[in-house]
Amino acid sequence: MEIVNFGSMNLDYVYTVPDFVRPGETLAVESRAVYCGGKGLNQSVAAARAGAAVRHAGMLGAGGEALRAV
Repeated sequence: MEIVNFGSMNLDYVYTVPDFVRPGETLAVESRAVYCGGKGLNQSVAAARAGAAVRHAGMLGAGGEALRAV
């Protein structure tokens, strides 16, 4: 059996900052990481890791090439 999942795919940007930003304050980031995510894609990855045969269907926009490799 194969699962076909139609769902969202996102690029998640995670920033590390030294402290919580206060009103009117600007902080420089210490680092930035980009991860593949989105509710639908996360479900597909979880099912595949559990051993299911999975195909994921979703729209890719400009800059979304990294999502195709997941």
